[in-house]
Amino acid sequence: MFRTKVLLINNHDSFVYNIYQILLGIGADVDVKLNDDEDIQNVEKYERIIISPGPGNPVNRKDSGNLYSMMDSITPGAKVLGICFGHQFLAHYLGSEIILSRQLMHGQVDRVKHQKSPLYENVPDTFNVIRYHSLAIKPNENIIIDCVSEKDETVMGFHTKDESIFGVQFHPESYYSQFGETIFRNFMSGAL
Repeated sequence: MFRTKVLLINNHDSFVYNIYQILLGIGADVDVKLNDDEDIQNVEKYERIIISPGPGNPVNRKDSGNLYSMMDSITPGAKVLGICFGHQFLAHYLGSEIILSRQLMHGQVDRVKHQKSPLYENVPDTFNVIRYHSLAIKPNENIIIDCVSEKDETVMGFHTKDESIFGVQFHPESYYSQFGETIFRNFMSGAL
């Protein structure tokens, strides 16, 4: 069980409630706020922030709401995890280009391979995930790629060198993704 205070950003997407249920199930104390809520800039009380999946392109400010100003307000020591749209947003915030995926992946199972990262502790090197996206990120020097698709080599995960920001393109909250709860537990862990 975790006593960690979590801010879960809702990017106007129903997947946020699957994430919410998993977090409650592992004992997190969770607040959910919409990405265009002015209050998301007040993040100092949160130790963990999760940016949910959602529609659109994070390059478009109408889709990303107040996420850019929220990221500028994060206190040292806080950890951030982006999922799907959140992954793309964080990579873009850190300097990556957002590009069209090699394939549209809407509700398709894929096999991914990860490199060592605290997010994948106790997760086999390869595992199945569910993908829902038409956009992808282009690597840059500010992120360390730690997970890729075995099918098409699309970036499926990254983290920053200081391990304060993590992104996953796949949906760990999906029933068809293996080890999703483990990934959330790892993110919530004080060891991260």
